[in-house]
Amino acid sequence: MIEELLQIKNDAISLILSTQTTEQLEEIRIQFLGRSGKLNIAMKQLPKLTPEERARFGKTANEIKNILEEAIINQKSKLKNQNKNKEKLSIDFTTPSIPPKIGHLHPITQAITDTVEVFKMLGYQAADGPEIETDYYNFEALNIPKDHPSRDTQMTFYLDDKEVQTNTPGEIILRTQMSGMQARVMEKMEPPVRVIVPGKVYRYEQVDASHGFEFWQLEGFLVDKHVRLTDLFGTLDYVLKALLGKNIELKFATTNFPFVEPGVDTYIKCTVCGGIGCSFCKNSGWSEIMPAGMIHPNVLRNVGFDPKVYNGFAFCIGFSRLVTLKYQMSDLRLLSNPDLRIINQF
Repeated sequence: MIEELLQIKNDAISLILSTQTTEQLEEIRIQFLGRSGKLNIAMKQLPKLTPEERARFGKTANEIKNILEEAIINQKSKLKNQNKNKEKLSIDFTTPSIPPKIGHLHPITQAITDTVEVFKMLGYQAADGPEIETDYYNFEALNIPKDHPSRDTQMTFYLDDKEVQTNTPGEIILRTQMSGMQARVMEKMEPPVRVIVPGKVYRYEQVDASHGFEFWQLEGFLVDKHVRLTDLFGTLDYVLKALLGKNIELKFATTNFPFVEPGVDTYIKCTVCGGIGCSFCKNSGWSEIMPAGMIHPNVLRNVGFDPKVYNGFAFCIGFSRLVTLKYQMSDLRLLSNPDLRIINQF
């Protein structure tokens, strides 16, 4: 129900900001705020809700109504000023033309920039790596041999060329996870290591509001002496609150990953629905944001580090999902929607 109100707000704001005349603005006002407008139609669902849901729904609806009314007033004032300026101005054909709009950063790019800055304050370096990866770095260096069952959960895109085959079949893939950069980086560095690697990954997922087959992740890892699991928890708590606000709620749950021991899953209380349950969080009230854990000794051995001397932690933020939660978007697919009315809101 709340999702429906948020969708009405987003649609109305996009249309209001794109109006060119006061007549168009009035039509939009009637369409969304009129007696038979979309907002009033949505309000007719109030009797079907529980008292608790009704209070939250009514409060949200009133807030959205105020936002839309204010947006209409501001846009009407803007249009009137534009018309006055047009009447006052005389045309001078020698005046240089108005330069075209060059756009602005995509919300993913903005969020990556912000995240890199937060991690730099903690002493991390940012790295980059290839999207076309080898099976070794993507799996085997991470303690995932070819017969490991966890490979079945990462439906991999293979890039073998049957006509010009220079590699063993099955060795060249589109990376399924940014964790493959752990080995690439640690092979070239000596401890202590603090690195983050943002990038796009590819694997088959059932596409829905919170999943896609092409999405962004941000891998991070730290290797040093005497690193503890509590260091990982403190880092994630600090970074996520710096990005999403101090009022977010986090929780951790134990899980299994071949490249960490012990392993944890990190959950954020859903910012789309406020924890009451929606399609984005699968009605659980919580959204899984990243796997993490202490780096497995085998991974350290694979890159030449002695696990008796060094240890560390790693995490892999589901970055597309993080951005969706940051901006309280109800569907991850909006991030790849080419409609500029969506992108221009950021």
